[in-house]
Amino acid sequence: MPRILRMTDPSPQLARPSSGQCKPAYRKWLLGLALVHLLAVIAEPLFFYSRSDVQAGPEFLALRRGLGPYVDWMYLDHGYFFFAPNPGPSHLVGIRDQSVVFPDRKEQWPRLLYHRYFMLSEFYNSSFAPTALDPQDMADRLFVERWETDRRFYRTLQRSISRSVRARLGTGLEQERGLDQDLESDQELVLVRLERPLFGPLEVLSGVKRLGDSRDLIVLPEGPAGPDRPSETSEPEPARAAPVGAFP
Repeated sequence: MPRILRMTDPSPQLARPSSGQCKPAYRKWLLGLALVHLLAVIAEPLFFYSRSDVQAGPEFLALRRGLGPYVDWMYLDHGYFFFAPNPGPSHLVGIRDQSVVFPDRKEQWPRLLYHRYFMLSEFYNSSFAPTALDPQDMADRLFVERWETDRRFYRTLQRSISRSVRARLGTGLEQERGLDQDLESDQELVLVRLERPLFGPLEVLSGVKRLGDSRDLIVLPEGPAGPDRPSETSEPEPARAAPVGAFP
């Protein structure tokens, strides 16, 4: 006779209805991770909008420093100033007595390479520390200490960029641009900070101003104006802000 198959009782595990909820221990960990990520997302904009030319909000600065490794790893600090609703002028770096300026969209291509040079020039300008302070600023000891620290970092950045540009000059790649190839091996190139002002809508629509016109570039000074200001002996005299037309 054929064997009769009978239904058996369902397994207790299958009969138990699923609650659809995470275990309490897991919920605590996930909630903590979500909170840390949320703080990391808002740490950079809070730090950016609370800072000034002198200092930043201490609580937001502490938050940004504490979450710094995670913010950098997740790339959550991607240029809030550049994409702000009210962007400012752009900045370039030139070499004094040479016809070298970067970023240069004719030299640095594809566009990603140009963007790297652009970010380098903006970082160099944002790291600027003057050669000397005004007398009224010298009375603040903390301000002087911050200036000395910023000045050492700025000079280190100057020397690094100067060595990199010198290496390119030594290869002969820039001979067609009229560069002086007789520089001594230990001579430090003098970097010049350039600013391209942001034109208004009427200037652009009227065609009076060209976005790439080198005559609109402005040489930014390296220190306080005036012949009686103290400056470092290893650096050139600070230049006054004035239009420049020698750069391409």
